[in-house]
Amino acid sequence: MRIDRRMSMNRWLPDAAAWGLITVLLLLALAPLLFSPGVLMRGDVALYFYPYWEAAARATREGRLPLWNPDLFAGVPFLANPQVGFFYPPNRLLSWMPAPQALKLSIGLHALWAAWGMYGLVRRRGARPGGALAAALAYAMGGYMLAQAEHINQFQALAWLPWMGWAWAARRPLALGVAGAMQVLCGHAQTVFLSWTALALLFAPPWREARSGRAWVHAWGPGGLGGALALALSAVQWVPALELAGRSIRAGGLPLNEVLSFSLSPLWLGRSILPGREAPAFTEFTADVGVLGLLALAAGLGRGRWPVIAGVGLFFAWGAYNPLYVALAWLLPPLRAFRVPARWLALWAFGAALGIGEGFDSGLRRISRRRAGMWALGVLALIGLAAAAAPLRPAGMTGPLGPVEGGRLIGWIALVGIGLLLVGRRAPRALWLGLWAAELIGAAWGRPLNRLVPPEAWSFPRLPAYVMEDLVRTEGPGAGRILSVVDLRFDPGDLGEWRSLFGDRLPPEAFEEFLVALKQREALIPNLPMAWGLPTADGYDGGVLPLRRFIALAQRFVPADRLLRDGRLWESLPGIPEPRWLQVLGVRWIVTDRLRDEWVDGVFYDGGLTADACGPEPIAAGPFPSLEATELRLRITASFPPGVRLGEAALELADGEVLRLPVAAGEAGRPSIVRWEVPRRVVSVVLRSDPEACARGGWQVTGGALVDGRTGAFQALVLSPGGAFALRYAGDVKVYEFRRALPWLYGVCAADFVQGEEAAMARLTDPAFDPARHVVIEGEGEGEAGWEEGPCRVEIRWIRFAPEDREVEVHLERAGWLVLLESYDPGWRAWVDGRAVPVYPANGLFQAIAVPAGVHRVRWVYFPSSLILGGIGTLLGVGGLAMASRRRGSPRDLSNGSP
Repeated sequence: MRIDRRMSMNRWLPDAAAWGLITVLLLLALAPLLFSPGVLMRGDVALYFYPYWEAAARATREGRLPLWNPDLFAGVPFLANPQVGFFYPPNRLLSWMPAPQALKLSIGLHALWAAWGMYGLVRRRGARPGGALAAALAYAMGGYMLAQAEHINQFQALAWLPWMGWAWAARRPLALGVAGAMQVLCGHAQTVFLSWTALALLFAPPWREARSGRAWVHAWGPGGLGGALALALSAVQWVPALELAGRSIRAGGLPLNEVLSFSLSPLWLGRSILPGREAPAFTEFTADVGVLGLLALAAGLGRGRWPVIAGVGLFFAWGAYNPLYVALAWLLPPLRAFRVPARWLALWAFGAALGIGEGFDSGLRRISRRRAGMWALGVLALIGLAAAAAPLRPAGMTGPLGPVEGGRLIGWIALVGIGLLLVGRRAPRALWLGLWAAELIGAAWGRPLNRLVPPEAWSFPRLPAYVMEDLVRTEGPGAGRILSVVDLRFDPGDLGEWRSLFGDRLPPEAFEEFLVALKQREALIPNLPMAWGLPTADGYDGGVLPLRRFIALAQRFVPADRLLRDGRLWESLPGIPEPRWLQVLGVRWIVTDRLRDEWVDGVFYDGGLTADACGPEPIAAGPFPSLEATELRLRITASFPPGVRLGEAALELADGEVLRLPVAAGEAGRPSIVRWEVPRRVVSVVLRSDPEACARGGWQVTGGALVDGRTGAFQALVLSPGGAFALRYAGDVKVYEFRRALPWLYGVCAADFVQGEEAAMARLTDPAFDPARHVVIEGEGEGEAGWEEGPCRVEIRWIRFAPEDREVEVHLERAGWLVLLESYDPGWRAWVDGRAVPVYPANGLFQAIAVPAGVHRVRWVYFPSSLILGGIGTLLGVGGLAMASRRRGSPRDLSNGSP
């Protein structure tokens, strides 16, 4: 018995030592990320994942299933968006941590999980511990895996790929089903597709047996059973996501130019395959395994299936530069569903890790000098490509790649020399492993995931968020949404303090990232408002969101050459939209920068709004607290010579009198000044243009101020059509209130019925359409057409206001419509006095119900049937898994087992 125990221990000791070494080396590679207080704060991490993780964690702590997200894109499904990863168990376990710390911990744990899985897969396929160790390090510490860490859902999904391979190799379909389901729940469909492609190539029968149907069944049988179980177990996620995708921008496939975006040019291979301090925008193209890792690949050539997997991945990653891929993308729907062909590098990374394991396990010490020479020439060719790529600008980068640093060139060449010495002297594999691990760790420390900024970039409070929280709380349920229209080229007011704190402690690029993060949070650009539970009409996604209807509506007020299909109105809008579009979207609060504000002759002008004096409404400001003034100064844009009369200014005084004075064009670049003799207390201003001035080209006002010429005291005015805007906050950014905003739920009595989404969108541009009085309904109107005008009084009292449940008491003077400013979705149901009523698409994007005259209790509830179907599928999958496990009589199918 003692001998058996000792033999068993000796059998497991090498594996335990390898797992321990993997863990130590990975922790060293990720030490800056895991063991420093800094946080990741750039790109999708800050603008996408942190807000979603905060919102999901908040719902988890509240014990709420967040079916609906009222805070983005004017309301969209939450759980159905797979990139949220709400049903992925590790994400929920991290809900009690702040998002930046939770994401850092998730990266560390999934890097270890990926390495351990790759070790198990390679061991299962017959390699010795040394080869499995090398494969694990190549996969988990390689460039592709670590570069994707900031896309946390991709990173998590990639961590499950080796475990799926291990289960398939062990012919354990139940374990494969569980691992595959976990990968689906991570929330990145493209990685799922690529993973199963890699596994299908890895486990295909040998070429000599390719004509045998029995060989295919035997080879792919476990994969088919495991895949079916994975689909069943994860149905609660993918069924709602599939339904949502049918209404998203991806419905019917993406345009070919988007499908081919972010293709890997063969000219960038040197920068992609060789380790370097890549820019954050280049991470989609990063796929290095180290110079010494390429030596092990050369040793592993001719052994195993890995060259096919790696070659297919590299070949398809070329995307637009590969005519075959272009043709396949045009013909095959699965390829039309995804962007970024460079993500096929996942197959390269997976195959290369297997190849390094093969080379280290059996060929490294016996590699011929000829093959070593070919390896050296290949690396030198890559170095030449890397140097030649300096003037090239990959997609997503704002400038060229730039020259390779001299130290890096020397390092690459030195590693080539070291590799040749290792081969020539038949050095022990442990020496090669140590040098290669050092190379991987050094490369990891220079990667974006280890380039952090101080935690204050996320945790330090920025005043606009708190101001907006207070405004929304004060106004009550459904008061209105936020829209940011911001140019981030402003400097924060506390820049000096931050520079004194961190300017000397951070590299210039890190300090720049820190400042950008502060400005993004200051400006409340999407998806950041969601982190505070603040509703915005904008959003940022690019997966199954935004909805197709949202983009169709945005096309009505965003110039075609600026429209972005992933949302980001804040970036694409040239200015604040017309009031009708703000009303349609339910926007009440406008966040904008102060770059157009000016000081002229000691007087400040608010330049955030441009008002057309020849528009349908006069320009107005006020009422505001009275100021004793002697003149009105206006910043006017016009082509008239100085002194030409443009119109009239009507100044309402504190005593009720109205002072009417002419407005004339001023000198170029100087304010136009309207003076009066006796100082008067002014409470509002109205500007009207003369018809003759409008006929001769018109004029616009970009700012104004009341000035007391005796003292120099002044009050800046917010001048807008009809006085529709008022300033509510001014700091590094400004917050305007749109006074004519419509609440999330309002009533109208005039409706126009159209057939189809396109007709509805076109009807919104009708000059006769007034969002406050009219609604466009998609459906049959029983012969009604046009606007039915007349008196219409609607009173609404909120009873319940939750994201998925809205209840009100409503009093309509006559029969009309209740419009809910949440995106139309078939999951919404409505009842009037307990009786179900149909919900119609309204105003292109939103929804409405018909309500008879009188007092009624109205309720809206969101609960999509796709979630029920998906939940049933998952329950059936769990039941089938339990039954199959019991029939086998052992839990070993779901355990790691022996390698």
